Amino acid sequence: MEMKFLDLTVDNAFDFCAVLDAVGMNAVIGVFDKDEINAMRSKKDMKEIGIVVAMKAVGAIIKNMSSAREEIYRFLSGCTVWETHQPVTKDDLRKLPIAKFVKLLKEFAKKEDLQDFLSEVLTFVDTEQTNSENSATVDTQTSESILMSPSDSPDSRPHVIQF
Repeated sequence: MEMKFLDLTVDNAFDFCAVLDAVGMNAVIGVFDKDEINAMRSKKDMKEIGIVVAMKAVGAIIKNMSSAREEIYRFLSGCTVWETHQPVTKDDLRKLPIAKFVKLLKEFAKKEDLQDFLSEVLTFVDTEQTNSENSATVDTQTSESILMSPSDSPDSRPHVIQF
């Protein structure tokens, strides 16, 4: 039976942040050096940036996943369903063969909405921030696309994960 990723929501973002916190944010941030972050921020292709950030973040999570076991289960069970549309439970995830579980994490890194989220987060990161005058909130603009309802989403179909 196949699992499908649902479109990520704000609740999923909070659960993902709990995973990052449990893994150790320094472990995730540590996979990037300052020059690499600055180089990515100067690029215009946000999709490419999102892919790099997502793959490195998930790699750090896999490397340190023993410290975030319950948070990973909570997060993944909150954003996946079986092909029958039944929710994937924490117990379902616990019973997956390890290779399938790692593949699930790698497929998660390829999710376009995750890549978009991480590339947007990167725009808030200011590695040279020295005072509040140049903080991320000074030039933050609210996109009108935030006003879209979920039904307006161009692709609201679940993402399929095949094992």
